[in-house]
Amino acid sequence: MIRKLTFIAMLVVVNFGYSQSRFDQYSLEAGYGMAASGDPSISGFTHFDAGFRYMIDEYWGIKFDFGSDQFRTGSNPELGTDYKRFSFQGVYNLGRTLDLPNKTNGYMNVLAHGGLGYSTLKSVNLDGTDNIGSVIIGITPQVYISENFAFMIDASYILNFSQHFDFEGNYPDGTAHGNDFTGKILNVSFGITYYFGRNRGDVDWR
Repeated sequence: MIRKLTFIAMLVVVNFGYSQSRFDQYSLEAGYGMAASGDPSISGFTHFDAGFRYMIDEYWGIKFDFGSDQFRTGSNPELGTDYKRFSFQGVYNLGRTLDLPNKTNGYMNVLAHGGLGYSTLKSVNLDGTDNIGSVIIGITPQVYISENFAFMIDASYILNFSQHFDFEGNYPDGTAHGNDFTGKILNVSFGITYYFGRNRGDVDWR
């Protein structure tokens, strides 16, 4: 039994090492764009995000990212919130499944991503910080620029669990501490991906 487990472990290590040598793709990304909240509806170009991605093979990868949003009401700028999130996500190379790079001569691709995160929501006019668990899903069309760079557009939808402040920075039910509810955010951003590592952007484009 021990020999079998040792053999299986060796196979996993060898396979992982082979994958690393073949699919050695790392990337950094940064984007700017629009943030839109659920009820109450507040939107504006106040979103910024940055992330790190590692592709395990030509289809699957992992991603760590940070996002920042500000929500302010036009009628009263003293009402609003500052939102920050940190997430760990799985990434799927949807474009390779659709054979999109080959169909576009290596100039277009699309990634799908989703995962879990931790978020904070701070009110402009009330004390305290709302600590929130979040789920995020999204899709990222890409346009090839060079072996080191790609232009990207990302659309991500976020569900915040156990949120207490609404996006105006108040407790929506009028209680002293607020009852928890599920908040919703849509981010649409554009930005740049920078590839590094031995194979640069080959997993996305070749």
